[in-house]
Amino acid sequence: MRNQLQIALLALCTLLSGCGKLDERHVREFVDHADETARKRFAPEICALRGENFTLHQKLQVADERMPPAELDLSRKMYCVEAGKFARIRQYMLERKLLEIDLAPDRKTARITAEYVETLPYYPPDTMPRTPDDFWDFQVLETREESVVGIESGDIVFLSTNADIHQTLVPKGSLQIPYT
Repeated sequence: MRNQLQIALLALCTLLSGCGKLDERHVREFVDHADETARKRFAPEICALRGENFTLHQKLQVADERMPPAELDLSRKMYCVEAGKFARIRQYMLERKLLEIDLAPDRKTARITAEYVETLPYYPPDTMPRTPDDFWDFQVLETREESVVGIESGDIVFLSTNADIHQTLVPKGSLQIPYT
């Protein structure tokens, strides 16, 4: 009787949650949700999808090809501070071009490779816009990201992200970006 109960509990655990293991469908749904959250630009929701020890490593090639790529490492705390700046942006578009998911053999983590095209206003460094509409160019950011996701406190979260970003500037009037 005891063995039957253990087998039933194990089967129930496997059906309900995978006992803390990831599967491709849930990871894909998580990334879809993360993309929608980014489109809303609400920092608390964006940050909630990052693990306690989340780290971001970015390599950015700015539009001026004469400039060397800039590299930046952010902790979760600094990432969330930067995410808060998105709330001021009124024109924004995020398109995912590629999503590949590679589950670890133990299914406790997954490596996600994704490519995005992100379009948003460009505010030159050392300038203070008077309004969110005070810009001349949109920046188009083509990004290739490699992220690791895992389970913390029962939820799938990003544990780390490495991003390689290429910036292009295009005149404001040449694109029609939704205004939200």
